[in-house]
Amino acid sequence: MSKVIKSSAREMILKVKEFCEAEQKNQGVLIPLNNVRKRVAAITGVSEKTITRITKEGITAASTSKKIVTPGKSRPHPKKFDLDGFDLCAIRQKIHSFYVVHKELPTLAKLRAALREDINFQGSITTLHRILNRIGFKYKRCQSRRKLLMERHDITAWRARYLDKIRINRTVEKRPVVYLDETYIHNTYHTKSCWQSEKEPGMFVSESSGSRWIIAHAGTKDGFINGALLMFKSQSKSSDYHDDMNSANFLKWVTEKLVPNLPERSLVVMDNAPYHCTQLNKAPSMSNIKSSMQEWLRQKGIYFEDTWRKAVLFELIKQNKGPPTFAVDELLTAHGHEVLRLPPYHCDLNPVEKIWSLVKRKVADKNVAQEPKEIVKLTVEAFESITAEDWTAQCTHVEHLEEEYLKNEGLMDEEMDRIIISTASDTETESDSVSIHSSDSDVPMAADHNYSIKL
Repeated sequence: MSKVIKSSAREMILKVKEFCEAEQKNQGVLIPLNNVRKRVAAITGVSEKTITRITKEGITAASTSKKIVTPGKSRPHPKKFDLDGFDLCAIRQKIHSFYVVHKELPTLAKLRAALREDINFQGSITTLHRILNRIGFKYKRCQSRRKLLMERHDITAWRARYLDKIRINRTVEKRPVVYLDETYIHNTYHTKSCWQSEKEPGMFVSESSGSRWIIAHAGTKDGFINGALLMFKSQSKSSDYHDDMNSANFLKWVTEKLVPNLPERSLVVMDNAPYHCTQLNKAPSMSNIKSSMQEWLRQKGIYFEDTWRKAVLFELIKQNKGPPTFAVDELLTAHGHEVLRLPPYHCDLNPVEKIWSLVKRKVADKNVAQEPKEIVKLTVEAFESITAEDWTAQCTHVEHLEEEYLKNEGLMDEEMDRIIISTASDTETESDSVSIHSSDSDVPMAADHNYSIKL
């Protein structure tokens, strides 16, 4: 197969042909043969200075056995790939559908093609690979050299525990389920598109995002918890709004606004944001000084020798630290409530995420030529306009998702067993034993909010 000649090379060929035709017509030399640089410039249509520079590049390339490259072609171009929590959930569900519905392995190429149709995913295969690692998927190798895309064990187990607890609560305990979360809104928040014409320019918007306001709220299938709305102006210049809602602010909100208004014996569902998981009497790690480790063991009444090294003390700490105790859990438990944490990267199981979208849409529709200071009033009005029917619809949708997850969990186990058995039978003729190696991860989980993944 002949090499494809690009458009720039085709133009150069035409210029050379025109020069030769003109030279033939004049029956002589248009430019003296001894002036090579000027002659090449005239033939190719580029400047003599460019001819000189490219000549030097050619000499350098020849001496280093390299090819001449297009200027700027090898420069790194920063990529920004924005995904919200629902996109990440869609990716997970698509992987499950490959196993359960299509009965085939989700390769990166197949997965990218499917996601292009479903969520208009524009990333490369490399980008998709990084995103899968980010949300807890790994490639597991069998000895037969086949690769299976499997979800991390700890995330699968966490989801199973969550679904089991929420199912028992809905059928047996019947505690009121309260969902809480945090979000933000800019005071110039607006719709991205509007109807306009030559005579009616439509809406003019500020190019600046403006000040950011942090919002915290909670609700049940019957609507928002009365008196629980928190809204304050951000004082942080960080791009991550989680820096504003720290542990102190979160516990203050829970104490003063949430607890006094919660229904009795509530089951409070929240994600794993760092300020939701502030530990009490956190066990020391190897980065702590030795005296801190000794003091922790002393408080627990655990025997140790003063001469023991940090490594030995740390082994004692790991054996005796037990499950973590979180400040917000203790606070809510003291008032007769219970905390249930969502599995990592499962914001689709929190109906308040959809409620945020409804609120922001209502704010955007009314934030036309408004003063930035009006954002608080508009936001409060938007919250007040959310009805019990809105909440019921989103909570019902979440219950359907829970049922789908429960159904798919069993199907996934069956499908993975079938694949493993099939793989083993294929390799038995080669006298190879097949096993899948995996290890649990100790990587801390991120909060289940919107993500901006920069790659």
